[in-house]
Amino acid sequence: MGINHLAVIEQYSGSFTKAVAGNLGLPVPSCPGWTVDDLVAHMAEVQSWWTAVVLAKGAYPDEEAARLAADTGPDRVEGWREISARFVAVQEDYLRVAGPDAPVWVFWNEEKRDTALALASRQAHEVVVHCWDAQQAVGALEPIPAELAADGVDEFLLRFLNGKEWEGGPLVLELAATDTGATWLLGTDGSARPARLAEGTADVRVSGTAEQLYLLLWRRLVVEDVTVAGDRAKVDALLGWPKLA
Repeated sequence: MGINHLAVIEQYSGSFTKAVAGNLGLPVPSCPGWTVDDLVAHMAEVQSWWTAVVLAKGAYPDEEAARLAADTGPDRVEGWREISARFVAVQEDYLRVAGPDAPVWVFWNEEKRDTALALASRQAHEVVVHCWDAQQAVGALEPIPAELAADGVDEFLLRFLNGKEWEGGPLVLELAATDTGATWLLGTDGSARPARLAEGTADVRVSGTAEQLYLLLWRRLVVEDVTVAGDRAKVDALLGWPKLA
């Protein structure tokens, strides 16, 4: 049985709320220039947008409706809590009524179309990472379970290996999770942009827990936080290549 991404969204949205309450003025080290208040506003915008996406049932969402729905009102945390509860409820209803393969608009492929289940996966990891941001900001970090973190590595490599033209030459990088035993290969022969590889011989190996690798890909950790066998500069170049926003 795989991960219930909708349950992850609900759990980590709740943990996010707990972390941010009473702490809106604190800086967020992992999001330079942001306060916790900015982080909450961002998550309200994100979940309002994807609520509108689900309601559009495969069409492009109503941007104005999504913008208006992101307004938390004077009580930032309570407004966020209501927005998040609605997001979970709308997703749950769409999955139940239309099924996991029901269409939604997305940004991460050329077709601009994926399934409701895929959207739940993407938004689960959106809130997990930002919950980590909030918890780090308030000094209350909780570990991310290894299975969920490994799923997050898979999700990143599926949807975020995209950036400007690659100029780093041939490179094959192996990510190795020391706690789950999972490994991932990504790289290029130099003639194309980096991609996930089914097989190959690694030039460089990066090892750490699944959580460390997950946070490294999302640039919440740096290369010095993990173990590198090989050319560290190549690791920096490849990990810095994807465009995350």
